[in-house]
Amino acid sequence: MKSVRSNVEGAFLAALTVLLYLASIYIPVLGFMLSFLSPLPVMFLVIRWNLRTGLMAAGVASMLVFAFAGIMQALVCLLGFTTLGAAMGWMIKRKSGFFEVLGYTAGISILSKLALIGLAIVVTGIHPITANIEIMEEAFTRTSEIFGGAGAENFEVLLNLIQMALPAILVVASLIDTSLNFFLGSWAGRKIGIAFPDHPPFERWRFPRSVFWMFALSWLLVLIGGEEGVGRVGLNLQMVTQMLFLVQGFSLAYFYLNKYIKTKAVTIGLLLLALFQPFLTIVLSWAGIIDAWLDLRKLETSPPAGGGGKKQ
Repeated sequence: MKSVRSNVEGAFLAALTVLLYLASIYIPVLGFMLSFLSPLPVMFLVIRWNLRTGLMAAGVASMLVFAFAGIMQALVCLLGFTTLGAAMGWMIKRKSGFFEVLGYTAGISILSKLALIGLAIVVTGIHPITANIEIMEEAFTRTSEIFGGAGAENFEVLLNLIQMALPAILVVASLIDTSLNFFLGSWAGRKIGIAFPDHPPFERWRFPRSVFWMFALSWLLVLIGGEEGVGRVGLNLQMVTQMLFLVQGFSLAYFYLNKYIKTKAVTIGLLLLALFQPFLTIVLSWAGIIDAWLDLRKLETSPPAGGGGKKQ
């Protein structure tokens, strides 16, 4: 009876995965947001039953996507979404901690993206990242010609930076999609009675000081190597650590805004406004670096709020 129930639930959730994934392809704007829901059915299936059931559903979903949208979309569904959902579900099922779940699944997300790039080259003979950069360059060239070549030099600098920082972009993208999948899954899990690992509230997020030393090392490598070799490694490490400190800076700002602004919607609105202001993001990033050393919120001496522990 248990086997029948798991098979029925697996078939239903595989179909739901296909619907979410196909919607993410064909529906403009909303589809981008739906893409972050695509791993959830397989994730819940693994948590409720086991990894085998989840992987079977992932395989079925990918075959159905192949029938509707072709081989590359099927591979993206399998490697980019359902594999991530299965991995996160397995980590949650084995009672892993919050940061452990995010760390391991972010690693799997990076590997899946690398595998997708490799498969795209094998199947289509086209490097997807290089092709997208070329499309961007062509589009800008045409636009620039209309305005007499304005901004061409700055755009070349930007393209060069993107090409140099591709590993960092890959890592940051994996951290973002893993985190979004976790928090969306946690929110949906509460609705259907599936427990997720406890995590500290956002206003108490603080990375260990070892992140600062990686940040300092990145600057040293850039100074030594310039734009090649170890300098390129330093640039990518710098981007990743700077992003982590930006998150910590937003956490710090959220902590203090909560003290003086009682309406959460206003606090979130101010943080979103800061996110789109380059000067403020730089300030918050450096605030996160300072907080790593000075513990501006006194988290090392204060008890956890709401049951969320400090992670050092």
